Amino acid sequence: MQRSLTVVALSSLLLAAGCARSENETLQPEAKILEVAFCGVEKGTVIDSNNDGRFDVGDTVTYKLIVAKDSGKEGCDKADGSFYGIEQVVERRQVDGEDVFLTSAQGTFIFKDGNLQVRSMGHLQADAAEMQVMTKTGAMDLSISDIIPVKHEATVVGQGGIYSGFVGTAMFVPGTPPVAEFKLFNRFGS
Repeated sequence: MQRSLTVVALSSLLLAAGCARSENETLQPEAKILEVAFCGVEKGTVIDSNNDGRFDVGDTVTYKLIVAKDSGKEGCDKADGSFYGIEQVVERRQVDGEDVFLTSAQGTFIFKDGNLQVRSMGHLQADAAEMQVMTKTGAMDLSISDIIPVKHEATVVGQGGIYSGFVGTAMFVPGTPPVAEFKLFNRFGS
């Protein structure tokens, strides 16, 4: 009888230790924080999908932006990457006399040490003069503040290099310059 109680007690201790270890193993890994500044528009194109001569639902904007990693305002002097984006308009609204477009947006940050892909519901904003130019497929003349007019969040997937295996979120924040604030987690826990 004494031996059975010892085995039961020892089994209970091992089970409790195993449960405690499982709880620790399920804790989230430490986040990798990264800030990227949007420094300028290198090129952009508007695609009038239905050839109706106006920028509206269904039309698409593609662009290449110059970016600087971990740098803030001063870092745009040392830009070290690019952002390739594509946004398709899904809704048009008037806000304070200007057209604001809700978009299905995706893009890729390209750096020498790896890439990050983002997806979100984005926004584009254009004043009346810009809208007159965006009437047919071709080059566009939007500023960074038109591409990132409001704060919004995106999902992120690492694509190669030091970002392999990372997932997370990015907060796009308007400003001078606008920034993307990343919070990344390694899916493999290391």
